[in-house]
Parts: sequence; structure tokens; C-alpha cells
Amino acid sequence: MPVVMPSESECHEERVAASCSKASKGKAEALGTREVLRKILPAAAGSFIEFYEFAIFSYMSADITGNFFANGHGGSLGTWAGFAVTLAVRPLGGFFFGGLADRFGRKPAMQLTILIMLVTTILQGVLPTFYCCGEGWGWFGLVVMLLLRVLQGLSAGGELSTAAVYITEVSPRDQLGFNLSWISLTGAFGAWSVASLVVFLFQTLLTKEEMLLWGWRLPYLSSVIPGVAVLLGRRYLEETPDFENLVKAKAEQATNLNMERAACKEQSAASESGMFRQLLANHKLALLVGSLGTAAFGALSFVPPLYGAQFIRQDVGLPANVVTFSELMNYAIPALFAPAIGLLIDKCGAGRIYTLGVFFGGVVVPAPVLYWWAHVGEGQATMSIFVGQALLGLCLALQTSVFLWVVELFPVEVRVTGVSVAYNIGVGICGGMGPLISDAGNKVISPKALFSAPAIYTTVFGLVSLLACLGSRLLAKRGMMQVTHIRESPY
Repeated sequence: MPVVMPSESECHEERVAASCSKASKGKAEALGTREVLRKILPAAAGSFIEFYEFAIFSYMSADITGNFFANGHGGSLGTWAGFAVTLAVRPLGGFFFGGLADRFGRKPAMQLTILIMLVTTILQGVLPTFYCCGEGWGWFGLVVMLLLRVLQGLSAGGELSTAAVYITEVSPRDQLGFNLSWISLTGAFGAWSVASLVVFLFQTLLTKEEMLLWGWRLPYLSSVIPGVAVLLGRRYLEETPDFENLVKAKAEQATNLNMERAACKEQSAASESGMFRQLLANHKLALLVGSLGTAAFGALSFVPPLYGAQFIRQDVGLPANVVTFSELMNYAIPALFAPAIGLLIDKCGAGRIYTLGVFFGGVVVPAPVLYWWAHVGEGQATMSIFVGQALLGLCLALQTSVFLWVVELFPVEVRVTGVSVAYNIGVGICGGMGPLISDAGNKVISPKALFSAPAIYTTVFGLVSLLACLGSRLLAKRGMMQVTHIRESPY
């Protein structure tokens, strides 16, 4: 009777399961609350720089347009294209830095991404523009700004996903949701809140002309303070137990018996040829679910609160600082609620909470809010934008669960690569293209229609993500995919 050799995936999963088991035991015994917080804060805070730059670009979109895209240089479409390019290249950055983190460790990848993001953010604040320096230097500044935003997008593609995986792998299993909520508090939502406060203060203290001429540079330059603090904090991070055990498993594999090496030959070749090939070969369904599932988070983050708010500003004539302050409230709500949502995730499960968040934040709430903003009278505009932003903020609070939801989809050997690519396709491409497509759509569909372009965009991706969340549960029950690689329950 012929001997049945183990398949590539069976051989590899068996080794990884053993590695994860050891890492889990180590975490349960070794990590106390103080040690977890010491490791989590520097990792989570790196996302501050990533989202801080996105936020100030969005909040100061009128000043960015006036300096780089006005007078026939692209207008608002050019501005939002400049915003979108940073997010469009994120999957490429996720692929590169994800592979780096899966091969050489989570720590070096996080150190490199934060350094690149910090340098590119500061440099954008010192560029020459059409408004201050004329046509020749203006073109130089525009080209360099786009190049810097591409570099920033590449580095951001690996930042949050690597940090989320790092926090997951150093945290006790019963505190995953709470510990990952630090990303929302310090980065994903907290950075937007801080950025809106900074921009609000400058818009209030400076005149409109001063803001357009040089004031827009100050929020960019201010990023040096938190950036250097995060760089120093990350110097003392340790590598995760999961990755260290994975490295040990690979080392042991090199000394196995000839028969075992032959059985795993394909797996070794796959590892040498790249994590992405292994990801497509063995985890393509998880990659698809993760990409489609995170799209609602991207659309909800970038379209109604940012593009929608700027549109009502232009249509009704609200002061810039009023709109910016409403955006502060929009992101302060999920930032402040993040720890509570994290505890809820640990009690009820990331799958349930994220599906609930997608239902309300992607399907139910955005379209009515955008319709209200498009039809509100001038006397009620201020009240409507604050109430609408508060409703959107409550929906965003539930999105804190997205980090654990997408990390759970992938096993340790391709975890950072899988999370990076999936998250950046969903949030980077589907979400980042939202303002640009909505701006173009508003030239075809009236913003006062029953469903405006931004409402259609957000709702469509909300429905797609909802189907991905529900469909993955059904596929998991039928044994066609695995949606929990870290904590089976609660989910």
C-alpha cells in the first residue's frame, strides 16, 4: 500500500499550530497588565502619524486646493486625487512591509514604516506652491508632494496592519479586543481628533489669507513631536512570541529527516518564493473576505464625515472652523468609546460587533445623514452637521472591532502580509477612492437627489461588506474557511 505523504498545507499548518500553542502558553504565563501596556502603546501610537497626515490633508482641503490645484491645476478633483493616491498604493506597501514583517519580524517593519511616514509628512509642510512661489516652483512642489504622498502611502500600508498583528500576538487571549482598542484611541480615531483640534485652532487664530499663505504648513510640521516620541518608544519593543516560535519551527524544519523534508519541499519553496504566493495559494478566500469586509470601514471613514462635511461647507457657506470642529466631534466619539467597545468585543466577539457596525455604519445611517445635509436650510446647517457627525461617530465607534476581525482571518506565517493586503485593499482603495469618485459623481448626480453620489458609494460598499461578514460565517460553518486563527470564542 503506497504511503500517503502530507500535503503542503497540512505539513505547514501542523508546524504553525505547534508554534502558536507554545506562544499562547507563554503569553498566558508571562504577560501582566503593565507589561502588555508597555508593549502596546508604542505599537498602537504609530498609527497616529499615519492618520494625522490624512486628517490634516482632508481638513485643509480648501487650502491644499488653493496652493497646489487652483487656477487650472486640477481643482477639487485634483485635491481628492492627491488624497486618493496615498491610499491607492497602500496594498503595494502592505505587500512589501507585510512580507518584511513575516520574514524578519514585526519590530523592524514597524520601525521603518514610522520613520518613512514621519519624514514624508514633515517634508510636505515645507514645499513650494503655486500660490506662494509662482508657476515654476509650483510645479516642482506639486510633483514632489505627489511623490511624498506615494511614499507615505507605501509605508502606511504596512504600519497599522503590522501594529495590529503585533498587539494581537503579545496580548492575552481574553484581552484582544481591549488591547487592540488602543489603535483606535491613539491612532485610527484619536489622530483625527487631535488633527481636527490643531487645524481648528489655526483656522481660528489665523485669518483666511494667512492660513492659505503659510498657516496650512504648521499642522504638518507639528507632527515631529509625536513622531519622535513614537520612534523612541519603539526602540524598546520586543519581538512577538508567535513570530519567535515560527522562526524556531522553520529552523527545526531544516534539520528534519529526509522523508519529512521531502513532504514539506513544496512548502519550503513557497516560503522562499514569497509570502504573497503562499497567501494566494492557501488563503485566497480569507484575502477576498478581508478585502471586501473592510471596505465599509474605509467608505464610512473617508466619505460622509470628510467629503460630505466639506460639501455642506461649500453649499451652505459654513465657516471652515465650524466644519472642522464638527469633524473633531465625529472622531472624538469613537476614540473615547474605543476601550468600552474593546471590552464588548472580548465579551461578545469581533465577528458580531463588526457585523453590527457594518450594518449601521455602512447601510442604515450614512445615506439619511447625507440627504439631510444636502437639504438643510441655512439656519439649521450648524445644528445638522453636529448631529449628523455625532451619529456617524457612534457608527465609527463600532468599527474598532475591524482590527481583530481581519487579523483573525490569517494564520501566523502569513498574518501580517494577509492583513496588510486585505485591509489596504478595503480601506485604502475602496475607502480612499471614495471622496474622488463622490466628487466626480456629484457632477453627474445632483447632491440633492434621493441618493447622492457619496450616499450611493457608501451604501454599496456597506452592503458588500455586510455580505462578506455574513458569508464568511456561513462558509466557516460549512468548513470551507477558517475565520478564527487566534481565539475561537467569542466570535
